[in-house]
Amino acid sequence: MKAVVAGGGPVGIYAAIALARRGHAVTLVDRDPGPTGSDWQRAGVMQFEHAHGWRPQVVEALRAEMPDVLDALLDAGARLEQLPGMPGIEALACRRPVLERVLRRCAAQEPDLRWRTGHVDRLEVSDGRTSGVVVDGDPLPADLVVVATGRNSRLGDELRGPAEGGSCGFSYVTRVYRALPGTAPYRGFPSFQTGPGYVSVVIGGDGDTHSVVIAYPSHDETFGGLRTEGGFATAAQLVPNLAPWTTPDSFEPLTDVLVGGHLTNTYRLQGPALGLPPATGLFFVGDAVLTTNPAAGRNLALLIPHVRHLLGSLDDHAQDLDDASLALDSWAEQHLRPWYLDHVRWDRTLLERFDGRDLDLAERLPSDVICAAAEVDDSLRPYVGMYFGMVAGPDILDAAEPRVRELLAEGWRPSTPGPTRAELAEALHVPTR
Repeated sequence: MKAVVAGGGPVGIYAAIALARRGHAVTLVDRDPGPTGSDWQRAGVMQFEHAHGWRPQVVEALRAEMPDVLDALLDAGARLEQLPGMPGIEALACRRPVLERVLRRCAAQEPDLRWRTGHVDRLEVSDGRTSGVVVDGDPLPADLVVVATGRNSRLGDELRGPAEGGSCGFSYVTRVYRALPGTAPYRGFPSFQTGPGYVSVVIGGDGDTHSVVIAYPSHDETFGGLRTEGGFATAAQLVPNLAPWTTPDSFEPLTDVLVGGHLTNTYRLQGPALGLPPATGLFFVGDAVLTTNPAAGRNLALLIPHVRHLLGSLDDHAQDLDDASLALDSWAEQHLRPWYLDHVRWDRTLLERFDGRDLDLAERLPSDVICAAAEVDDSLRPYVGMYFGMVAGPDILDAAEPRVRELLAEGWRPSTPGPTRAELAEALHVPTR
């Protein structure tokens, strides 16, 4: 078949390479022309240089479909990191610009894949069937169209129902660092810590690099001071899990302080309703289907397997294109929507606790509280490990909830190490209300 993939991010390139290797004639359309030399300002991608997590699901997908791409990433400095207590299950440590450079280079080597720089104006659909897209005013015919244009795109909105969800209530600041000569670089699983009013993360990258993230309530003006170089450096040295990895005599910043805002938790079916495809031969993947608060670094661990399921359905010649679309939505309902709901609950209840409210024990406990309880009860660690590694769905924590409720009844609450909001405001010279 002639196939068009709209969107050249990690999900789109993965889909395009995999389709081309199945013998389809693929055109990938993206408005960014790609890197020229060492500098690359990715068009339309706010989070391009921001921290990214490439969980075991991404590694598994690369090994299954394109092991040569994984080898090329390792040659470029990416590293495989084994998950604690899970032999053989590995995540990938790599900055997104490095990953996308490698993916683009590998895509350019595919004989059945053509890269076209341009903007997809609209989808071409007639009598319920796709016939291609229009790129910068020119028709581009296709039998199969995969839309992977990202969270801000409105492409194909008229064929779909409304999205669930909206703002997650958080913003973040992040910065990339590199270990100076003689300093041991960051290695291992990401360090994730919930403080008294914010979340702090350290995540390893390729080579000797790592990223530091502070996520905070979007409405809280106290954290505006983090957007400056001095404010970020001051706060990072006060937050316990960030301080060792931002010390100036050991680590140098490679980027400015980068700001992430307008973050969402959303879920959207491909068509107007469950059981109704948007059009025969038209598929929506990536952020067009699911977005989650990026502070937890989960989206690609969900969206790359989503594409793999699409590929498997297309490989099944007993299914037609409408069958494949319905199977993709069914898979999303089982494997994506639960994580969307988990994020919504987590973010909502965390913001409430940041505002000084206690847990509502009449509700299902949020996942972060169950995970925090593993710090005081080792019997919970197997459930928490499978949840954090995403080797099981969020319902894996259901079995741990009764024990956590016992701990809560005894007076336990999750620890919140680090400076308070008022202490950060004083250090950043920000007036508090």
